[in-house]
Amino acid sequence: MNRTAFIFLIAAVIVAVGLALTLVDRPDEPTSGAGSAALLLPALSDRVNAVAALEIVGPEGETVASLQRSRERWRLRQKHDYEADFARIHQLLRDLAQAFRLEKKTGNPDWYGRLGVVSPGKAGADGVLVKFPDLDLPAVIIGHQDPAGLGRYVRLEGETHAWLIDRDIDLPLERMEWLERAIMDIPAADIRSVTIRSADGDEVELRSGNEPGSDWVMLDVPAGREVKPSWELAQTASVLARLNMKDVRPADSVPVPEDAVTTIFRTRDGLQFVARSFSDDRGHWVHFSVGEADASDNDTQTDGPDLDIVAVDGRLSPWQFAITEERFERLRPTGGDLLLPPDEESTASE
Repeated sequence: MNRTAFIFLIAAVIVAVGLALTLVDRPDEPTSGAGSAALLLPALSDRVNAVAALEIVGPEGETVASLQRSRERWRLRQKHDYEADFARIHQLLRDLAQAFRLEKKTGNPDWYGRLGVVSPGKAGADGVLVKFPDLDLPAVIIGHQDPAGLGRYVRLEGETHAWLIDRDIDLPLERMEWLERAIMDIPAADIRSVTIRSADGDEVELRSGNEPGSDWVMLDVPAGREVKPSWELAQTASVLARLNMKDVRPADSVPVPEDAVTTIFRTRDGLQFVARSFSDDRGHWVHFSVGEADASDNDTQTDGPDLDIVAVDGRLSPWQFAITEERFERLRPTGGDLLLPPDEESTASE
């Protein structure tokens, strides 16, 4: 396997103009030009690396995401402390630390709704609140986008006036959007063979040639039957490429049923990914375990894996991942699924 292609996508860096929505202050609330050179959160810029917790609160006052930094990674409490999207969190902290106040806006609470800066949980609220539970920093209500495209309206909790800042901070209200959703990315060219075993005893083995990109073949084809084209067989081998999840749960929360389908992917450099897949009322699920391919498999071209298999298995095996129906079906074809229908075989052979 090309190591540069074997990407688990773990976070790598710690790292309408005519409307009255602009709500500049009324004559009795003059706009202050002094704010245009001031940071929104000056205390954050020097302490951004000390932030170890964030809380995202939706308009109705519901906690969308409780984020904690643990073991050098951000994790989402509401999803069993699964790994959060580092890039999103990093960008949020950077935007808040570097945001400048461009213009002071209304201090009249009756006008907050026009800007989206009503406190979450109160009538008319539609902004998102960002809290810093572990630091003495004010929470920030992220409101509507400025119609002119300059940035966002915000208000610090405890302050009366809203502000226009120079950053367009757009925060998702879907919990899954705060997770690192990539599971793995192993292209079909890095897969040497795939074995699919069903609970009823049906077993299918697919193999590629010695060179990456070689045609895929099906072994032990029933007499008198013809296999679908190589590119269709390769659809199963490519299941692990850019594989993302729809949901996640601890592996021990729901036992893998006895009728789960087992799909074994063997890579060209000697790794073995065992995927056990099944469905329930919450989606289509797969559990992965990772090990070293059997050395007796003479077709595996390897000098021994140089990847930390324990670390890879440690990231995947504690979880069950929900995947799309399309990926789920490609993961577990039966032998019959990969054979041409009898009425097409004669035409294909002509």
